[in-house]
Amino acid sequence: MLDFRLFRRAGLLLACAAIASTAGAAGFPEKPITIVVPFAAGGPTDTSARVMAEALAKRVGTPIVIENVPGAGSVVGTTKVANAQPDGYTLLWGTASSLAIAPHFNQAVKYDPNTSFAPISQITAAPFVLAVTPKLGVATLDELIAKAKAEPDKLNYGSTGAGGSAHMISELFNSQAGIRTVHIPYSGGAPMMHALLAGDVNFIFDTPTTIVPMVESKRVVPLAVTSLERWPALPQVKTLDELGLRGFDATTWFGLLAPRGTPPERVDFLNQKIVETLQDKSVASALENAGFFVHSSTPQAFAQKIRDEGKRWGDTIRTANIQIQ
Repeated sequence: MLDFRLFRRAGLLLACAAIASTAGAAGFPEKPITIVVPFAAGGPTDTSARVMAEALAKRVGTPIVIENVPGAGSVVGTTKVANAQPDGYTLLWGTASSLAIAPHFNQAVKYDPNTSFAPISQITAAPFVLAVTPKLGVATLDELIAKAKAEPDKLNYGSTGAGGSAHMISELFNSQAGIRTVHIPYSGGAPMMHALLAGDVNFIFDTPTTIVPMVESKRVVPLAVTSLERWPALPQVKTLDELGLRGFDATTWFGLLAPRGTPPERVDFLNQKIVETLQDKSVASALENAGFFVHSSTPQAFAQKIRDEGKRWGDTIRTANIQIQ
């Protein structure tokens, strides 16, 4: 004969657990949240993070602070979050460079992009634009490649750090174009752009965030876009694929992650607020005007994105024999 008292007790325990879980989610957040950006202030990574942080703070009901932690091609800041308390108050503005590229060759990486974090949501995606300083005296991709071939190891390019997306895309470009140029790493997008404007480097790959205004003011010369489709704000600039480097398709992406072990209800809460934030037309427009495609996702989809991109870039690095000096 069934003892219904056991069922009543089990039901009571489940109800208590559900109440405790709801109370835990409802009590979050109770203090400011920090988003660690693993690059210097002022670049496109930092810009997109600040736009999102300001808008997201209004929906989670607490201030969101941006902490710039540059170094080792985004590895220093990423490592800091991997080792942070898993309570949802320290988040990572994750990038393709830190999660899909650096683990393949950077000895400083002590985290696993697939197991050290709790992905929350992808936020944006963006192509890169190849731009040169007017001081170089070239106006087309063919002219740049011809000059580089005529003077091997004479031209140089800037990046946001060794092993970052800009570095990898530049090396992929060198490989497919059959040229050799010298890498000059910087701590972020802003110092990289300053170097191009000063003529300290000959060319860079950067997101439209900073390239478009410089093109409009005629301070840089755009030569190509790295995605398979042209960028709407620069419709006259052809893709590398159109210009002869067939199949060249490289974009960067950003998203929010928490340390592994962060309570699932907090991850889900943040994901819900991110989706709501990106559905706000004013926020979406601000990100799009800054040079990004808006792209929210579920935690599971973002985790799969990181796995897929890690495999893709790993294969690319090995196939192109990209070496990090």
